[in-house]
Amino acid sequence: MSLEMKATFGEKIRHFIRQAALPVTAMVIVAVTLQYAISAFFINDAEDKVHNLLLSHRGLHQYIQRVMHPEFYKARRQGAIAPDYYSPELFSSTFIVRVDHELYNEERKKAGLPEIYYKMASNNPRNPVNRADKTEASLIRMFNENRTVKEYRSIVTLGGQKYLYYAVPFIETNKDCLRCHGKREDAPPGLQALYPGQGGFNEKAGVFRAIESIRMPISQEISTAFILTCSISVGFAALLMLFFFNTRLKSQVQAKTATLEKEAEERKKREADLEIKNAELERFTYTVSHDLKSPIITIKGFTGSLEKDLENGNYGRMAGDLKRVSAAADRMDALLRDLLELSTIGRVIHTPELVDMNLLVHDVLEQLAGPLKNNAVTVTVQSNLPTVFCDRQRLAEVVQNLVENAIRYRGDRIDPQIRFGMREDDGTHIFFVQDNGIGIDKKYHHIIFGLFNKLDPKSNGTGIGLALVKRIIEVHGGKVWVESDGEGKGSTFCFTLAQQQ
Repeated sequence: MSLEMKATFGEKIRHFIRQAALPVTAMVIVAVTLQYAISAFFINDAEDKVHNLLLSHRGLHQYIQRVMHPEFYKARRQGAIAPDYYSPELFSSTFIVRVDHELYNEERKKAGLPEIYYKMASNNPRNPVNRADKTEASLIRMFNENRTVKEYRSIVTLGGQKYLYYAVPFIETNKDCLRCHGKREDAPPGLQALYPGQGGFNEKAGVFRAIESIRMPISQEISTAFILTCSISVGFAALLMLFFFNTRLKSQVQAKTATLEKEAEERKKREADLEIKNAELERFTYTVSHDLKSPIITIKGFTGSLEKDLENGNYGRMAGDLKRVSAAADRMDALLRDLLELSTIGRVIHTPELVDMNLLVHDVLEQLAGPLKNNAVTVTVQSNLPTVFCDRQRLAEVVQNLVENAIRYRGDRIDPQIRFGMREDDGTHIFFVQDNGIGIDKKYHHIIFGLFNKLDPKSNGTGIGLALVKRIIEVHGGKVWVESDGEGKGSTFCFTLAQQQ
């Protein structure tokens, strides 16, 4: 292979990589977002199940304390029960709920479901099975030291299985609780006889003596989330590859069209056919540009049409369907580029430095010299602007966006003017880009900084420019706003930066 052929091949590879970069990036973003969203759904569902289980257990606790206990004491007062009689099976809500949960787990096993770990964990239990482990002991201490914390949750892995671990403090110990959990000698004789040690005694009022500790198995849900993410990502990747190769196909068609046009004098008949096809292409482009509401919906719809064409052998319609998908992909390309730009704001990617605003503004205006000259825009810049500490590249994007915005919405004025300057308000530097363009009604002053919000739907751009400006300024610790007395009275876009040290 000659050096020239190697160079050509290398250029093709580089061109392929450049074209594939955006689809691959989009696919990664979609996959990560899907994994997060689906996993969050299953984890929230597991948390709902935990809450339902806790409510069921607490309902049983309430029944025991409000119904069974009063009946027990009533029967004892009436002599139906011996004064020193005590049975945890009939009296202890902790014991009854624990046994109830064990029976519940038995039923889950019969139904082919994994067991749910539940424990009324205490540092001072009567029954050793309720002894708090190291994690549970630290949580008991945390809930008592910080009463603003109402719950604790985390994802844990035990024995290769994933669980949603959830813990909440049990009922705060009160005076009634100390009847059985206070001093041992004050407890019912039957309780003392049943538990000879100090476990469960000597508690104090006003503290959480135990927590409800639950581990809800979620391994199956996590696996399902992964499978769903992979399945949807593969489908999205297939669509992206279709768009990618369709773009290359469109480029080849355009090259062939140019060749046919050069041979038009010798091949008039083919030129007529080509003109018809071009007219159809123009009509198709016009229709899509007016009717397209969502690129994703369009892509999905016409991908389904392609599948039907393949099934029916209707190959004549496939070229048209592919062109519709390509148009939607172009729109997605613009949106994704702006969205990717928006997503990088907030991450430190350029080292902040001291920047002379005079030089920065003049550099931006030099880059926009063409649009300014073509639209006969006069620009003035206030002298002696201060030096600021900022991300130079990001702040240049702010100035560029605001100036381009002023050019775009200059209206039909014969003397469009833009002024960049600064004023002070209580020691704060307020930079501004002022124009004498179409102006903005006050009811839209906050709306225009939202994502995809455009006052003129027919104007160029994706509606992300001012959202980018807002995000950059906020990352710099400042704020941005617009001042305008209404339509036809021009606009002044103002922004501040964090106080300079």
